[in-house]
Amino acid sequence: MLSKTSIVIAGMLLEGEMNAYDMLKMIDNMNMQYWHPIGATTLYETCLRLEKKGLIEDTGKAENKAVYRLTESGRAELKGTICELFERIDFDSVWFCLAVIYSGVLTKKELEAEKKKRAALLDEYEKGTKEHRDIMLSQKIPYINICSIDRMIQIIQMEKETLRKL
Repeated sequence: MLSKTSIVIAGMLLEGEMNAYDMLKMIDNMNMQYWHPIGATTLYETCLRLEKKGLIEDTGKAENKAVYRLTESGRAELKGTICELFERIDFDSVWFCLAVIYSGVLTKKELEAEKKKRAALLDEYEKGTKEHRDIMLSQKIPYINICSIDRMIQIIQMEKETLRKL
């Protein structure tokens, strides 16, 4: 599975060839610094790692800087990662955000299948989480110990809404 930064790079390269500076500008335009900050050093190092793995390649179009494109292997890896992210629940909601943002790597049929899988997981997780919260409430456990459970229920509900709109 790709790292968060690798997902962002591969996902941006779905749009076409670009250099690292253009990627940084795109990251800035997406206001990503508020939910998944990526610094220049991290971006450059990740590009080099992805290139070494054969997931992206330098087009050789610019003499003084690398202009990258996504390889078929990179596209397949991104697709696999996006599917994996749709099929797991994680406390870190950035993973789901990345899956949605770069879900364009999937065909319409694949996306519909992944949305169904995600919805089923969310329904099951929401049911269990609410049952757990209700037990805690019945035991008069202070809300300070339950607030994180309520937060997870809210995240689940937001993700379900996102799936409906997707």
